[in-house]
Amino acid sequence: MIYKSMPPLRSLVAFEAAVRHASFKLAAEEMCVTPGAVSQQVQKLEHWLGHRLFVREIRQLKVTDQGMSYYSRVAPALEQINSASKSFREKQSNTVCLSLSQTLAAKWLGPRLEDFVSQHPNIEVHINASNTPVNFNEESVDLAIRHFDGKDSSLNIQLVHDDEVRLFCTPQYREAVGLKHPNQLTKTTIIITSPYPFWDDWLSAFTSIDTEARKEITALHFDQTLLAIDAAKRSQGVILSNALMVQDELKQGELIEPFPQRLSLEKSYYLVHPNNPPLSNTGRALKNWLLEKFSTSDANKGL
Repeated sequence: MIYKSMPPLRSLVAFEAAVRHASFKLAAEEMCVTPGAVSQQVQKLEHWLGHRLFVREIRQLKVTDQGMSYYSRVAPALEQINSASKSFREKQSNTVCLSLSQTLAAKWLGPRLEDFVSQHPNIEVHINASNTPVNFNEESVDLAIRHFDGKDSSLNIQLVHDDEVRLFCTPQYREAVGLKHPNQLTKTTIIITSPYPFWDDWLSAFTSIDTEARKEITALHFDQTLLAIDAAKRSQGVILSNALMVQDELKQGELIEPFPQRLSLEKSYYLVHPNNPPLSNTGRALKNWLLEKFSTSDANKGL
């Protein structure tokens, strides 16, 4: 059996903590034991391995070369055990964690989340709002809404919004500029966002504005889509986005789409989660709610 050839696991934990803190005392505080107990566990591991792991000097603890080599191999494994155990424990509770971009969390999910909470008052929802794709193997996340090509064999994937690049501005801005044709964008201020870098593609597809003329167009640059949308709502220019991000602004008439031209993308929005382990009951509840909300969303009805 594997366990018969395993080193004492408590000793491994003590060793890892001692190396990380470079101190038996600090390792002991973390483990809620005495420094002497940590020292004894390390000695037990040294005896089992047949190698000296530390050089013990007055007021100083040094890891031997053999100790550091061993640490570099066992520390990742211990971290993986810790992460997997934490994730498994949380999945058994009444909590559920959803990962999605900051803008999508604020512009689409935020105004609707109260509906889920009212339907499932016993479920504790955690939102991981990040523009970095979640690593399901390392983070305690159940579900994610991801903007990508929809290809990943390790994930259960469902399309929730087929993305299109569309141009928006306020009615007042269109009137002030006299915007009637895409070629007239040379008279506007274009609002550029780092997460949605499709201006050249849109202009190439739907205008005859050449490269040199594009350089002369006044531009505002934002690294956050939220700020860019706010600038567009303040009539500071025209923005490229999708209906999902500005759905409420379109419904309220704060933004309009002055031109019918829409640029299709190879990427879209997908609801994803790992194939294994299976979703918890709380995860399934949130997934079903999200799919229902997306299916009835104005952004998926051609608004």
